[in-house]
Order: sequence, then C-alpha cells, then structure tokens
Amino acid sequence: MFEVTHTSTVTPDQIDELGHMNVRWYGHNAVAATKAMCDRLGLGEPRLLSTYTRHHHEQLEGSELEVRSALTGGGNKLRIYHELRNRADEDLAATFVHEIDHAPVEAPVIELPDYGRPRSLTLDVDGLAQAPPLSEVRELDLSIRFEREVTTEDTMNAEVVPSWLANNLIWGGERPDDEDEKDWIHTLPSGDRAAFVVMEQQLWIGQLPALGTRIQSFGATVAIGDKISHGVSWCYDLDTEQPLTVLENINLAFNLTQRRSMVITPEMRTERAARLHPNFAL
Repeated sequence: MFEVTHTSTVTPDQIDELGHMNVRWYGHNAVAATKAMCDRLGLGEPRLLSTYTRHHHEQLEGSELEVRSALTGGGNKLRIYHELRNRADEDLAATFVHEIDHAPVEAPVIELPDYGRPRSLTLDVDGLAQAPPLSEVRELDLSIRFEREVTTEDTMNAEVVPSWLANNLIWGGERPDDEDEKDWIHTLPSGDRAAFVVMEQQLWIGQLPALGTRIQSFGATVAIGDKISHGVSWCYDLDTEQPLTVLENINLAFNLTQRRSMVITPEMRTERAARLHPNFAL
C-alpha cells in the first residue's frame, strides 16, 4: 500500500543551531512526496491547503532518508499520509498528513497508524478561518517579526513563495526585540544548553504571496504545561489584511546537551507566559 515517493540526504546546510535537521527540511521532503503522489495519480499540481507534521526522532547530517506515502480518508479533500524514515535503520523521523485542493479519488486508502495520528492537535479545524483580525494582534502587540517585503530568499528566486517555504513567511525577517536569534537557546545552571523543539505542528496555507508583498507575522502562546508549550502564529498581507499562513505548534522543552526532554525552567516559562492568550486556541 505504501509507495516510496522521495529520497534525500541530510546535508550540512540543512542543520540548524540545535545540531539536527531543521523543520523546514522535514517539510521539504514531505512536499516533494506529495507532488510525486499527485503526478502518479495524474492530478497535475493542485494547491496544498494544509500540512500536519508529527516529529518522532531527530535526523543528523549524512542521514539517508526516504518518504513512504499512501492515501488516507477523512475530510472532503484529498489527504495524503507520509512517513519519513532513515533508510539505514528504519528510524521514523516524522509523519505527515497533507490536504490538497482536490476531491478524494477512487483509490485504496489506509487508516492512519496510531503513531501517525495527531497527538495534541486536530486535523478537522480551519486555522485560516479562525485567525483574528490584523487590528487585534496589532493592538495586543503580538508581532514576532518586523513588517517586511517578500524577497527572493522567501521565494527561492521564483515569483511566488513555494508551498514548502510557507513556514518562512512567519519566521523570516528581523525580530522586533533586542535579542539575537540564538538567544532562544538557554544555558542551564548545570551548564547544559536548552531550547524548545517542535513536536507537532499544523500549517494552513492561504494565498501564497508574490515578490514584494508587504507582510508581517504575529504569535501567541495558548497553553503552557510542565514540558510543553502550545502556540499559534499568523502571517498577514498588510495591504489586504488577510492571513496568508497560520501555524499551530506543540513545542517540547529539550536539553540539547543530554538530548532529552526536560521540565520548562522558570525563565523559559516567563518568556512564553508574556504572550499567553488562551482565547486564540484553535
């Protein structure tokens, strides 16, 4: 039932400050697999509406990866399930559910395996429809990046932002605070380094912007647990005031030195609580 739809190797430029493959490259592998599935089904290139990702195990430089794909049921649009695995040892890197702008087709489908089901999020919600007005997030001072224009870095030299880089609309650009990008990595009293890593995320993709579009991103924390922070972020077209992308994240406090989960420290909790708005939960 599963088909191998994409293969890749983790290269040095895909490694981030945490020492493992950055989340954008997990997404790149899955989007490439969705394109391959659509090609095999003769569907052309329908628009990607949403992506759900559940991260299982980090992947390091040199890892040889492959995506195995199948159709899955649910919803009134076509859904494709992917597993990203390390080819050397079958290690499960991540699982994905992609919904595309095409009606379900007559073809065999699978039930999502337990390890591929959403753990803390839900597939049956529309983040774009629930996005607050731009005026509200501005009034609450929830900006996480300065106003900017879409550049060739966002589009990879194309005219329009590609689906697999939709995340970058939220995280690209300069922060409106005085912190360096690497200040989100904390040093614990023991000397160990710690940060939040993504465990689950769901991205809704609206109209992908073209070069020169004026955008800005905002974000809020909607819940904080012992080890988990739950957040929602939005990127808006500043001229139309419409949301372009919405990202929901479940982030785990992680000891980078010991490579294991940890209880959120008071400092890390204070940072997340500063923009706590439970009413924005999806």
